[in-house]
Amino acid sequence: MLSIKVSSVTPLSDMRLLVIFENGVIKLFDVRPIITDYPEYAALENPDLFALVKVEPGGYGVSWTPELDASEGELWENGVEIKGLSYDDLVAFVRHNVIETSDVTQILDCSRQNIDKLTKRQRLEPIKILDKTKLFLRSDIERRAYQTAPHGKE
Repeated sequence: MLSIKVSSVTPLSDMRLLVIFENGVIKLFDVRPIITDYPEYAALENPDLFALVKVEPGGYGVSWTPELDASEGELWENGVEIKGLSYDDLVAFVRHNVIETSDVTQILDCSRQNIDKLTKRQRLEPIKILDKTKLFLRSDIERRAYQTAPHGKE
């Protein structure tokens, strides 16, 4: 079997993984059949544990713990290729659609303090919180800007 190394892995809903291989191929891998075949993998039904998935050193597979892993061969053979979508497409999506707090302040015309308050009150939901900033989906922020903007009567 040809060995294609794993470049990146992202945990998705419904116990699926988005796996990007070094050759640029992107596949969806369903973890549920592993649990059916190997009961010791049932621990992965815990969403917090499932979210800990990472690429093994050298790209030889993915793992959640030293005991729970999947080889690059299994991911390649049993993953379903997402045709028409490339790694570059995903990077372009992130570059265009993920914005940080300073961009949000400009779009909503408000201060960082207001963004923090909106986040604490769960009016804005960051997709990732970093040490000095938060990341948001542009579409969420633009939707909020539209909803809060005064609209003329037609």
